[in-house]
Amino acid sequence: MMERFSDEKFCFLAYVADPKANVLIKGAKEKRLEAKVMSLLVLLASHSGEVVMRQQILEKIWPDVVVGEEVIAQLIYALRNVLGDDAKFPKYIETIPKKGYRFIANVQAFTNEKSTHDRSILTVDKIPSKYSKNTLLIGGFLLITTAIIIWITTALISQDKTNAFKVKEILPITQSKGVEKHFALNVQRNKMIYVSNNENKTNLYLKALDTNKLTQLTHDDWGKRSPVWLDSDTVLYIQYKSGKSKIIQLNLGKKSEVIYESNYRVIDLAINPKQPDKVTFIEYDNYRHNRLNELKVLNLIDLNVQYLHDQYLNLPSEVHHPIFSADGNTLFFTDKSNKNKLLVSLNLLNSEYTTISKAFSAVEHISTIGIDELLVSGTLSATKGIWRVNLNNQSIELVLPSSAGSVITRAEYHDALIYYSTYKTSINQVVANVEQQTYNLLPELNSNADELSGIYSKDNKTIYFVSNRTGYYELWAYNLDEKQSIQVSNIQATFIQKPILSHNEEYLAVVYEKEELTLAVISIKTGLPISKVTIPSMKYPLAWSKDDKSLYISEHKNQVNIYQYDFETLIPELLQKKAGLFAQESHDGTALYLVDYTYNGLIQKNFHDEKILELNNSINSLQQLMPGQIKVVGQNIIAVKYDSSSTQLFKYSLENNNHDKSSQKLMTLPKRARVSDFSIEGKRVIFTLKEPPQGDIMQVTLNSL
Repeated sequence: MMERFSDEKFCFLAYVADPKANVLIKGAKEKRLEAKVMSLLVLLASHSGEVVMRQQILEKIWPDVVVGEEVIAQLIYALRNVLGDDAKFPKYIETIPKKGYRFIANVQAFTNEKSTHDRSILTVDKIPSKYSKNTLLIGGFLLITTAIIIWITTALISQDKTNAFKVKEILPITQSKGVEKHFALNVQRNKMIYVSNNENKTNLYLKALDTNKLTQLTHDDWGKRSPVWLDSDTVLYIQYKSGKSKIIQLNLGKKSEVIYESNYRVIDLAINPKQPDKVTFIEYDNYRHNRLNELKVLNLIDLNVQYLHDQYLNLPSEVHHPIFSADGNTLFFTDKSNKNKLLVSLNLLNSEYTTISKAFSAVEHISTIGIDELLVSGTLSATKGIWRVNLNNQSIELVLPSSAGSVITRAEYHDALIYYSTYKTSINQVVANVEQQTYNLLPELNSNADELSGIYSKDNKTIYFVSNRTGYYELWAYNLDEKQSIQVSNIQATFIQKPILSHNEEYLAVVYEKEELTLAVISIKTGLPISKVTIPSMKYPLAWSKDDKSLYISEHKNQVNIYQYDFETLIPELLQKKAGLFAQESHDGTALYLVDYTYNGLIQKNFHDEKILELNNSINSLQQLMPGQIKVVGQNIIAVKYDSSSTQLFKYSLENNNHDKSSQKLMTLPKRARVSDFSIEGKRVIFTLKEPPQGDIMQVTLNSL
């Protein structure tokens, strides 16, 4: 092998003919999971150095069974565990994103006279003909593979004693085009209601799990999310459109009824089993009361609304994924108000809060397993999947890793079954030439990973961007002339915000998340931070000052403000309240252009006397824009406008005395385009483009729990 196995692990390598070893192999074949792991090992090792495609793995290991690709990731995870392999720094099995896996250890002949002449071990006539020219290599390969199998069998059998949560098989519940992300099962577990998103159409479906009968329940142009069952014949769900949200009560076979309406976003319905006549939900507050969102309870009898923040005064300002315990006395949720994503429980009887875990860098969904455990769909140490959290000792166990670049968005446990939904899309960088009205898809830059947040160098020859092609998020640089990408940073982050480039092009300022949320200035030369500071909430780097001595950064905690940070000490100074999104110094460095949300447009602030000059407040879709989607070029403003069918670029006048504030359309981009930067002269624009998403609902059968 590329790295020789230790004698302790393979002390029996020269004695594979030992009858005891054969007993181990035979015994392992009686165990379904272990046999599949062995088959996967043999398949990968027999194609050492080659990429084994996922479809090939499915056809070889499950020739007569329809399963989803997620089962491959589960086997790969088990195989890596017993090999002691690391997915990020593999010695044996390399992941080829969106394609498959490659066995990278070199298979070499094992020269042992007794073994290589023992025909009970080497059966050459059963080997494919392409190996017949090198019998010695075959013998060595078989001998080593057999030894690995014995070791894996021993390891897996020993794991059986400690790991009671084992996956038996994975089968799809849905296999349609589009995404099935939100679902709920009724109490009898024989009906599933789910939301299907496909080609801008979102509808609610009912599936009978015993007969597979499928019924479409809605036929309208509203979006849907978060269905929950009230009883065997009644469901609640949220529908939304144009910023408005409604909670709908639907009696199956009858007309639906609107029971709550809001002009703000509503998400995450939850029913307390102790109070089935009430539904808890989250409504975005947008800091009207110094909170990002409100946790509310709707009484289904009189339709009165109660604010839980009034009853439980220490509820965080940003609550997500509420779920009740089986007895209804505890509310579990994630708190995203602070620098970490916290799993929290609230005792509804005594108002006591308990932090369950700080380990997750992202949480998609929470559900319960009995009274002592949670099932968490999320990311921990750059690994996405389903996690089992013990409430007594706070231990965390990976149940099922996600695969093929997908994210597991929801998981629920019911009667030795886990139902979960997946979401998968690819994100690539594209450059648009505004003058020529053309696109460059950058095939040499884009990989099978996600490529995000591209920004231009001053000469437009280099694009700095964020990518997770190593497994972690890092900063990369792509040379447009040489058509080559190189890794810039080495911080192993689980998330990186859009960077900003210093004028001398020596540094990139970013906000990233690793163990903690961090603001840092990264040296392009070394790839390491020259200064960094832990921050309590998300901040958005906007621009460097002309002299590269400070950074303009906005924060979105409580309200939007712009701060000026010293680039060496990263000490902030408040620059402008109720401002954000954009900051750019004037050409002569005497003033700062910025977006002011009181004026709801672009202003100019003079550095000398701090006078404010209102410039233009006719920019379309200003509230929808993100940093990087607006730029001052000469006497004009270039900004992005989003509508229902496309992304558009517009030009506006910068001059205050120009009474003709009509906008000029420059270019139309694809609907899913998300602009991240303009070139200095405004003639080129970088945007990310998502492929149409795909996702299904899957069913996992467990051996035991």
